[in-house]
Amino acid sequence: MALAPAAAWAKDYKSNTALDGGYMWFFAFDSRTSHIQISPALCYGGTLFQIIDFSWSRNMVAELNYLYSKARGEEFYNDDRPSNLFDLSMHHLAFNPGYFFEGRRLHPYISGGLGASLLHYEDRAHQNFDETDFTVNLGGGADYTLWETGMAALDRLDLGLRVRYFYIFQDKIVNVALNGIAVNLRLVLRW
Repeated sequence: MALAPAAAWAKDYKSNTALDGGYMWFFAFDSRTSHIQISPALCYGGTLFQIIDFSWSRNMVAELNYLYSKARGEEFYNDDRPSNLFDLSMHHLAFNPGYFFEGRRLHPYISGGLGASLLHYEDRAHQNFDETDFTVNLGGGADYTLWETGMAALDRLDLGLRVRYFYIFQDKIVNVALNGIAVNLRLVLRW
């Protein structure tokens, strides 16, 4: 009983769904190459999130999101070997806590959390493999209310911009680091 005092319970829940679409930039570093160039790639996904009001804090966020992207890259070596073309795709799923700074029309927010990325790598030398890696992401953005519906089911419709940084703890694709930045427009349905 002492571990669950009534004052800490959530007072209100607001359900939300969002569709995301934009671009993803991957940055790869490997000591065996002079540099790796990866083209920006389209990405898309979705988010389910709850805005939770507690007696001690309002507008806390718990979100579950998914993002997919597929990019084309090229590795350039330090010696006379020819460059290597490759495709890299990522399915990313994460749980992120966060906070909304609710306003009348503009709603900025921050979030970050832990997840997993399923990476698929394929190059022209026919190396082809999958790996699932622990991933940390951190980001923020802002939504703008386009329409307050006044309906019982759908409260409002928002349009927003979201930027996220990803650090992927991978071990096969490169031997130094793989990370990325996603910039997405999002359409939010507030229930």
